[in-house]
Amino acid sequence: MKQSAYVRLAVFVLLLGVSCVWAQMPQPFSADMTITHKTGEKATGKMYVSPPKNRMDMTTPPGKGGPMGGNVSMITDGTTQTSYVVMHEQKMYMEMHLNQLANQMGPMGHAPKAPASFDPAHPCPADATCKKVGTETVNGRVCDKWLFTDKNGNTSTAWIDQRLFYPIRAQSQSGETLELTNVKEGAQPAALFQPPAGYRKMDLGSMMGGQRPH
Repeated sequence: MKQSAYVRLAVFVLLLGVSCVWAQMPQPFSADMTITHKTGEKATGKMYVSPPKNRMDMTTPPGKGGPMGGNVSMITDGTTQTSYVVMHEQKMYMEMHLNQLANQMGPMGHAPKAPASFDPAHPCPADATCKKVGTETVNGRVCDKWLFTDKNGNTSTAWIDQRLFYPIRAQSQSGETLELTNVKEGAQPAALFQPPAGYRKMDLGSMMGGQRPH
């Protein structure tokens, strides 16, 4: 299975979170995270949110993650529109604009443009449409269920927490699902949202297989 099967849905949730949803979040939180491929294979990790910053720690199965396999952190800053992909085994990281991260992930990673302000009754990015299709309780959290369609016709579904204004579950058109459980509201350490000291910065091209770190 290609690495994007796990990563693309994570990127969608990160981009949705920093582009429109975080503006109305009442407080930061952390949660356990599970990404399930349509075949049933899973990647697990943690989510940390401190608006406008997000972090996902992911552990992909052996041999499934490509150059981003193993223990990987994906950090985003919605204010600067900067992202970091941190590879802990290699003690390296890549820095890029959110649009660059989205482009690496293909259609599912398409970076939505932020609206001028977030309306909980209509959480659509500027270049997508969305429709509320119900209200459901997901992992103990009351969520509004939204169907998103981007400008290319790709669809995704997000169950957005009515308190956090953040997806507790998201599902791609191809069947990958991301879920948050064990949600704990509260402040998160600032150090989580920057690459660890001593890690080396890589060129963006190295993610595609080739270039050496600085």
